[in-house]
Amino acid sequence: MRRPRYTRYSLELTAAAASSPDAEALAAAASPDDDWSGAAAYLRGPDAQTLEYTDPAAVAAILALQPAGWQEEDGGRTLVFWLEEGAEADAGVAEALRRIGSLGRLEVRREPPGWETAWQRFHKPHVIGRLYVRPPWYPARDDLLDIAVEAGLAFGTGGHASTRQCLEIVQTLSPGSLLALGSGSGVVSFAALRLGFAPVTGIEIDPVAVHAAAGNAAMNGIEPVFLIGDATDPAYPLPAADVVVANIALRPILRLAERWKVVDGGSARLPRELLLSGLLVEQADEALAAFPRLAETARVDDGTWLTLHLSRRT
Repeated sequence: MRRPRYTRYSLELTAAAASSPDAEALAAAASPDDDWSGAAAYLRGPDAQTLEYTDPAAVAAILALQPAGWQEEDGGRTLVFWLEEGAEADAGVAEALRRIGSLGRLEVRREPPGWETAWQRFHKPHVIGRLYVRPPWYPARDDLLDIAVEAGLAFGTGGHASTRQCLEIVQTLSPGSLLALGSGSGVVSFAALRLGFAPVTGIEIDPVAVHAAAGNAAMNGIEPVFLIGDATDPAYPLPAADVVVANIALRPILRLAERWKVVDGGSARLPRELLLSGLLVEQADEALAAFPRLAETARVDDGTWLTLHLSRRT
């Protein structure tokens, strides 16, 4: 079977593009505050208390094309994305590319075969407490709980600090039901099952990540439940769980807190244990203040990224 070929698009943003009519139209359709996908590429914004895209409208326009992959470069001033070769022949795609190009300088080049798997050489195994998180081309270890993860285009290989911190803390908790928000490629969900948690449910806003997670679950021979949706939306039915791991970002974490504000009347039952991750160290106080019915039990940080462990007050 012929492998697909890809075209690489590199958009160098210009300052003037932010006020252009095309930028305004794209911004109207963008919802950066609702994008808490574990697969997303967050950068520090002008406000140190937030994590956001440098140009949310441009990112929204690119994601609408459902690219095979994308990333921010040069501090967010350059956006790179890939489309399958020939996609530009579609009139809708061509128009979207024209509007994206109006936001700066858009360079186009054909990628050589195999670019989409070149990242594999950087994906290495990680020992995190009792867990061994590895790509599938490395063998399992008999002395550790095995988790094989092929991230593909989804976030979560055990290499990012926020993921490692979640995995460290989860190992200190008593097993019970667990809900992973921003589940990405599924690594936290798989670790929970290996550690005896059940049932385990992951919720992710990015369908690409959910597809990757389902494949990883099958590869590991385990069966968490993965759902697509925005867990911060009060209308979304949030499953009750003893433990909730929210590896997302500050803004969606604050919206999530609204669901637990009213005692016995909120839209979600307060968990016994809550892990808040995807935070910068300077965001700790704001995140803690949003959950007055929970007390801080522990925190882990590496000087930049922070994970908070909160427990229900007795």
